[in-house]
Amino acid sequence: MEPRDYIPAYLEREYLASHEGLTPAARSLVHEEIQRDPARYATTEHAQALVAYARAHEHLMLELERMEELTDQEFEKRRDRLFAETRSALHDIARADRLCIDARLVEIMLANVPIDACLNDLMKLEGEIHEHLAADPAFDDDAPGYWREDRLGGMSCAERTRTDPVMIGWLHTLEAISQLAMASARYRASAEYAQKVMRARGYANRAYGTVLLALARLEDEDGFFAAARQADKAADAGADADAGSTDVASREPGLSDSVEDSPWYLLGRTLLLFKLGRRKNARRALKDFAARCEGGAFFLLNPTYLTPYLPVRPPVREVWELSHQAVWEADGIIVDTPDFCTWAAQVEGIEDISENFARQYGF
Repeated sequence: MEPRDYIPAYLEREYLASHEGLTPAARSLVHEEIQRDPARYATTEHAQALVAYARAHEHLMLELERMEELTDQEFEKRRDRLFAETRSALHDIARADRLCIDARLVEIMLANVPIDACLNDLMKLEGEIHEHLAADPAFDDDAPGYWREDRLGGMSCAERTRTDPVMIGWLHTLEAISQLAMASARYRASAEYAQKVMRARGYANRAYGTVLLALARLEDEDGFFAAARQADKAADAGADADAGSTDVASREPGLSDSVEDSPWYLLGRTLLLFKLGRRKNARRALKDFAARCEGGAFFLLNPTYLTPYLPVRPPVREVWELSHQAVWEADGIIVDTPDFCTWAAQVEGIEDISENFARQYGF
């Protein structure tokens, strides 16, 4: 979830809580003003830390985007400098406010350390955040969406999540752990952490994609299709919870699609059938993936760099970016599946679909 979504939502919730009795017109005006200038409404140390994080994060992502056309050598040099500068800024923010969770999370993720060390730090952070959340009488690990609505004072579970920076930080940390667990071949753990994220309400995500890829790698056919059905039910519940939400993330291209239409499902099914040795079915699944997922064939046959998730999957502007994300996340599985890409390139029609996409979008 992007800072531009949850931080203004938090500031608005805090303002309205301290200014009871505002008319609908006044509430609408407050909403517009906070969206336009969040810093003006950051009157507490926690709010100021959140706004400082949002600025640091925006600067980080904009600078990374500007580096895309650099040579590899210049890219690495400027990226390393950017990461070091950003880590320093995030460290100062986190030192001022330990509950600015995303500042601490991204600082950990930018560290130049082995993946196991990074995972260890993330898990320590997750445990600390969970302990803090568990001290809230309304938080309940066993409740739908993690909140007891009878203890939220009339607020819905989804609204509490989308306006609580600590809760958002915890979910971001769970997602980051699941992604790094996937990258380090801890597939069962990856699926388990992602399933925790899926239970949230008011938090737009595609954590089911991580679950499906992990189960495909584990060749768990029954688990894969059961997880897809579970994800569809969770998506339906999330859509009901998000009804009326103005979150930017809820309007992403492809977000409301069925899980079985997603590139994670279609690619995961192809990998699963290929690994199980059912080549005829795998070939049909690959053609389905290539036909239904714009850019899927291209990114599969032409591995293409993707800006690292800092801290989680970013929102997409074009539907084909979903295919790019899915293939990028499956990279370790694909590399660890001998002959998969060679086989895929030889399936009739796949290279043509790839080349047509490349011409259309200038790749």
